[in-house]
Amino acid sequence: MQPSSNDHHDDKPTQVQIDLAMLFMTDLHVGSERLYKIKRKGTSLNLSYEIDGELHHRSYLSALSWRAILLFALSDGKAVTVHEMDHPGRYRRLLPNTLLRRLHWHARPNANFPPVTRLYDPNGKAVMLLTRSRLCGHAVDALHNLTDAGPVFQSLWISDIMALRPMLGIEFVRDEIFSAFMPISAYLEAAAMTGGIVEEPELAELPLTGNVSRLAAPPSAKAVASVFDQARREHPALAGLRSRTIYDDYLLYRSNVK
Repeated sequence: MQPSSNDHHDDKPTQVQIDLAMLFMTDLHVGSERLYKIKRKGTSLNLSYEIDGELHHRSYLSALSWRAILLFALSDGKAVTVHEMDHPGRYRRLLPNTLLRRLHWHARPNANFPPVTRLYDPNGKAVMLLTRSRLCGHAVDALHNLTDAGPVFQSLWISDIMALRPMLGIEFVRDEIFSAFMPISAYLEAAAMTGGIVEEPELAELPLTGNVSRLAAPPSAKAVASVFDQARREHPALAGLRSRTIYDDYLLYRSNVK
């Protein structure tokens, strides 16, 4: 997918800029540390992708490398298409095109849809509930339990999710029978209430009131934040995004924030 021509206005940031701000102001933490700092020695993420039709095959030792490529390519209005991540076939097994289209359909203002899909580690307790896509399908919003500090609701690079297997041995798979009926606000309220990710039908047993508290999100590293700060200086439309959070895109916080 490419940015819509309707996104280009001089007086406000584009959707791509908003999504980049979301992604550069937070990092994926596993346990108590950032992903790119705790990767296993000698591991890398294999990538096959096109930029404006030119095919590339790369192995990146750091998750930050792919972020930089997307930042520069998408900021220049180039089309980026990913074919493979990690070992052959795994990217499309985890995130098939039909699922990416559903996530894209949920990427709309003031949403409070049920989660689209559930990812889990068969060999551990890690869980992710995905709600929508960002950045032309290169990122998603996810409620997950990878940190020591409790559940987190944040925007994540798909490359970081895929890199968890080769770099840390956490191999997410898709729950093919997952079906959610309650909106993401119920999951967020339950996460704040219990300190974990509660799934249906257990949600129905909790005394949910619709009073949703924000979950704490881990900040980005100084080096990552500085990249966004530099872009903000070059593009004045980004100036108002420093305080923006993931919750600003969801209806649940319009009237019932604690």
